[in-house]
Amino acid sequence: MKKKILLIDDSPFFLTALSDFLAKDFLVEKANSGEMAIEMLTMHDQDRTAHAGSFDLVITDLEMQGKTGFDVAQFVKHKNRKMKFTPVILLTGKNITKEEAREYGCATCLPKTNLQKILSMVKILFPG
Repeated sequence: MKKKILLIDDSPFFLTALSDFLAKDFLVEKANSGEMAIEMLTMHDQDRTAHAGSFDLVITDLEMQGKTGFDVAQFVKHKNRKMKFTPVILLTGKNITKEEAREYGCATCLPKTNLQKILSMVKILFPG
């Protein structure tokens, strides 16, 4: 069974490019804002059936209008019962350390422009 990934980015171009890149090996759902992602996560959290709709991984852009990637990561780690142990990968063009990203509940922080590095990290988390 393929792992399910939630991708979050306010750039339609990047969201589509990353989704297409990952869709070969994973089930991908997309959100174009932090608010939309939190709404999707809330709906999944309220679904009482076992593992219905839960995500195995969240990949989010840091800088978005409204809710940021940090807001999404904190929601996953502190408010969403089903997903509190779900890894969150933060993508950014800014110089953020992995330690700063971890303070907000992210597993790691990767450069947004390196699709191969993103795929490599996903494959490390989900080998085979």
